[in-house]
Order: sequence, then C-alpha cells, then structure tokens
Amino acid sequence: MDIHKPKPWRGWREFSKEVATIVLGVLIAIGAEQLVEQLHWAREVRTARAALAVEMGRSNRHLAFRVAAEPCIARRLDALESVIEKVARHEPAPRLGEVIPDIGNALNDNIWTNYRAAQTLPHFGDKEQARLSAYYLQIGSLRQFLGDETNAWSVLKVLQGDPARLGPADIAGLRVALQHARFDNQLVASIAADELDTAKELNVALGTTDSERLQGVCAPLPVVRPS
Repeated sequence: MDIHKPKPWRGWREFSKEVATIVLGVLIAIGAEQLVEQLHWAREVRTARAALAVEMGRSNRHLAFRVAAEPCIARRLDALESVIEKVARHEPAPRLGEVIPDIGNALNDNIWTNYRAAQTLPHFGDKEQARLSAYYLQIGSLRQFLGDETNAWSVLKVLQGDPARLGPADIAGLRVALQHARFDNQLVASIAADELDTAKELNVALGTTDSERLQGVCAPLPVVRPS
C-alpha cells in the first residue's frame, strides 16, 4: 500500500493561500447560516405582526365603543344619582329595570403573550416594539379598571326594583359606588382613546362602533311602570 506523505508548503505564499481558503469557507458558512436565520425571523415577524393586528383589531372595536359610550354612561350615572338622592330625602322614586349598561370587557392579550414567550418580539424594530409594548401594557391596566368598574356597577344594581326599600347604609354604599363608577368610566374612555392613537401609529384597524350596541347604552334609564 502506497503511503503519500503530505506535500510541504512551498513558502509563505502557499501557506497564506491555504489559510485564506479555509477562512473564506468558514465566513461563507457563517454568513449563510446568519442569512437563513434572518430570513426565518423575518418570516416569523410578518406572521406575528399579522396575528397581533387581528387581536388588536378586536380590542380596538371595544375601545372605540367605550370612547363613544362615555357620555352616555355618565348620563346614566347622573340619573342613578338623582334616584339615590330622592330615596335619601324620602321622596317618591321610580321603580327601575336593568340599571347596568353594556360596559364590555373583551380585551385579550393571548397572542401577544405567546409571541413574547417565543422570543419573537425582540426581532421587531425598536420603535414598533416600543409601541406594541405600550399598547399591551395599557390593555392590562384597562382590564383592571374594567374589573373595578364592574364591581361598582354590581353595587348599583341594588337599585333595580323599588329603591324606596333601601336604608341609610345602602344609600351610603351606593354613593361610594357611584363615584367609583364615574371615575372608572372617565379613566377607561381616556385610556381607550390613547390606545386607539397608538394602534393608528401601528397601522392597525381601529374598528367601528356598533350603533345598535351604542344605542342601547345611550337609552334612558329603564323605568318600570305600575301595572
């Protein structure tokens, strides 16, 4: 069996050529790997952006509704306050039907949470990522305020039926709940408007307000007439 001895380099020029070939091969391999990774994340970002736009679009419809409904909810609270004070003064007060308006709570961040866990978000541009983070941070705050608002309305629900049955302790609790509901209504509408501005900067659909739904919220306080 013939054994071939390695050929000795013929000077530094040939040695440098061999090294350069190896280095070039390594650089090409690294570059190709980086290119494949960049293409992969570019595709992931496009997919994530589309999915987030759908999720934000659903939230935006609710946010637009709350902005439009804010004065109507405020008027209902004013009407309830009038009833509360009539009862406090032992004046005749109307029997009431359903007092809680449609305040909604359809705000989700499941898709955002999933992509954050998958480490996709750092591959967005810095400005876009900052705006998305700000939007979803406020979604979390809104859910908390909506929960507080729901609790306040659950107290006000006791006005349904004949308010004259309520005593001084009930009146005191209703006054507190009324102020909480009034504050939360203003706060939710203000944050919702800011969220819509952020969504517009991200070129996400703002959605339209359901006119029939809004009409229900803006309807007068329901009074039950004696049969």
